[in-house]
Amino acid sequence: MDKYVEVYSASDITFAYLMKANLENAGIPVQIDNENLQGAYCLDGMVPRVLVPESCLDQARQIIEEIQQSSEGDVGSELSE
Repeated sequence: MDKYVEVYSASDITFAYLMKANLENAGIPVQIDNENLQGAYCLDGMVPRVLVPESCLDQARQIIEEIQQSSEGDVGSELSE
C-alpha cells in the first residue's frame, strides 16, 4: 500500500475540497489532513493539506498546476476587461 504524501497545502478548507474533487475526477485517491481546523487558530503547518498516494504524486502535481494556471488566466482576463 502506498504512503500518502502532501501534494497541496490549502489556505482554506474550500480550496482543499476543490482540489480533492478534481483529483478524484482524475481517478486519484485523496485524503485531507487537518480538515477539522476550520475556524480554529492556525498554528505553523496546521492548514488543510491534500494528500495522495506517493505513486500518484507526479500526476496530481500536474493536475494541480493546470488548475492553478487556469485560475490565473481567469483572473487575468477579468482584469483586462
